[in-house]
Amino acid sequence: MEQLVQRLQEVKLVLGEADNWVWKVRGCQIFTVNSTYVQVMRVRGGESSPVYSKLWRCKVLPSALFTAWRVLENRIAYRVNLVRRGVAVENSLFYPCGEEEESSCHLFSVCKFAWRVWCLCFEWLGVSFVIHKDPMSNFSQFKMS
Repeated sequence: MEQLVQRLQEVKLVLGEADNWVWKVRGCQIFTVNSTYVQVMRVRGGESSPVYSKLWRCKVLPSALFTAWRVLENRIAYRVNLVRRGVAVENSLFYPCGEEEESSCHLFSVCKFAWRVWCLCFEWLGVSFVIHKDPMSNFSQFKMS
């Protein structure tokens, strides 16, 4: 919090000048998912799993990479996470099936409804796949380059 206050105090506002967003990580002023990842790893101590290394090298939309990273880090606002953060929700059950709490594990591995959706996606892509209860292990089988 002190760092945030200090940075806000460093901001110089100029009357009549338009505001703009500038990405200051790595000095490039252009946002990239990779620069965010590098910054997060720097803050967390620099240790990185091989899964993340493979993930960031995928040639997909940055928003998909960021979403995958958020899933692996359990940073998605699943109902169970919202309840844990003190947000008032009617209940924490996953809406489409109503069987278990809405969580990464349920959505990506044990939910019968989600499993049918995943199977249709994999069938469409022509992929044979086994979904594990640990979302991180779902990515260990891929050879990403």
